[in-house]
Amino acid sequence: MKKRNVTRSLLFIALPIGLLFFLFLYSQEDNPETPVLETETIPAKQKGVHDFGINNTTDFEHLRRMNVEWVALVPWGFQKDYDGSVVSHHHKDSLYMEQHNKNWLDKMNQVRNAGFKIFVKPHVWINEPTEGTWRSNIFPNSETDWESWKASYRHFIIRYAKIAEQAQAEMFCIGVEFSRLSVEKPDFWKELIKEVKSIYSGKLTYAANWHEEYEKITFWDQLDYIGIQAYFPLVDHEYPSVEEISEGWNRYLPTMEAVSNRFDKKILFTEMGYKSTSDGAMKPWEWVDDPYNPDYRFSAETQTHSYEAFFNTVWPKKWFTGAYIWQVRSDFVVDSTANNKDFTPQGKPAEKIITEGFK
Repeated sequence: MKKRNVTRSLLFIALPIGLLFFLFLYSQEDNPETPVLETETIPAKQKGVHDFGINNTTDFEHLRRMNVEWVALVPWGFQKDYDGSVVSHHHKDSLYMEQHNKNWLDKMNQVRNAGFKIFVKPHVWINEPTEGTWRSNIFPNSETDWESWKASYRHFIIRYAKIAEQAQAEMFCIGVEFSRLSVEKPDFWKELIKEVKSIYSGKLTYAANWHEEYEKITFWDQLDYIGIQAYFPLVDHEYPSVEEISEGWNRYLPTMEAVSNRFDKKILFTEMGYKSTSDGAMKPWEWVDDPYNPDYRFSAETQTHSYEAFFNTVWPKKWFTGAYIWQVRSDFVVDSTANNKDFTPQGKPAEKIITEGFK
């Protein structure tokens, strides 16, 4: 008898509580202003490459096999030396520029129609560089030269921003590796960003050099991503293991995370790559003018290990949002007679690592 009374008492307590809980749920469902908790979705990382040599629709098959989703296209501007005052990009010929613009628009549409997203990334090339200088050293000598350079560079960037908008490109880059100009002339970049935003509706970034630039830039808050040309030196010896290269990344990860947190923007590797040489992880930025130069020791293993270390250490970070491999070619042909020491991972074991990493 005592046990039955206890059970009945518990029912009298439980039923009203259950009814109140049911009414609460019903009111939540009925009230459109009630916030609904949703599972956080993590945006997909950008899986990109710099692709050169696009000629027709069949040229994209190699990108699909590599699980690539973004294609970086690089229009070029030119100046004579690092202290030059003019960025040339149209040969002072309006008919040439009109035809060239059409060619770029056709290429972008071709990439889009093939199912890829587009990153338009204009570069400046120095035709006759003073020894030891390159794009990062660009800085006009006088105020007059600076005003001239600003006007010509602005014309160069606005030209391609308009084409990018016409092609509905998803992302545009306002500059690449101007280490002095980006740090010492921030107002110019802020004004340029405003102007580009007035004509271009996609995402914006700037491609900063890994060395003493990206962490000093003050205008990241005006852009969508913190772009880094990620040629970080990772080891001090040839033929490194995956573990050694991974350890090398630990020197840079805290600074990247700190900059990302400071501006509340994700890090994007606007460019990265490794030569297939034994020293490929020591000075990744060094160009191999002759990919068959005997002074360099071929090492597909070092290139492979470098990409493995990247996908193991950097790729999974929450503050990291993607990478663009330098470089692949749509017109690439496997050369079985020699060991190509260049950056391309195509036809080498590194291609498989990138394909797996981009899954």
